[in-house]
Amino acid sequence: MALRMTIKLLNGIIVENAYIRIDTISGYKGCITINVNSYMGQDAFETGSGYLEQKNFNFIPSVSTSATDFITQGYEYLKMLPEFTGAEDC
Repeated sequence: MALRMTIKLLNGIIVENAYIRIDTISGYKGCITINVNSYMGQDAFETGSGYLEQKNFNFIPSVSTSATDFITQGYEYLKMLPEFTGAEDC
């Protein structure tokens, strides 16, 4: 899973159809940290091109027996944030 959306980098460059994915995850039931990298597109990621930007986010995961895995919860958390409004699953 990943997200696709138009992003604006810190230097002001606009990237349409950026490929945004959780690359690493760490933590425990009290707090999960997800490392989110953005790429020019899915092809850029798949061919080993470097990421454009990297951000970290923290959330408290659900550990109930019916909860989805932490990575899926991470994407659900990201889509609730204003900066990911309009992001599409891919």
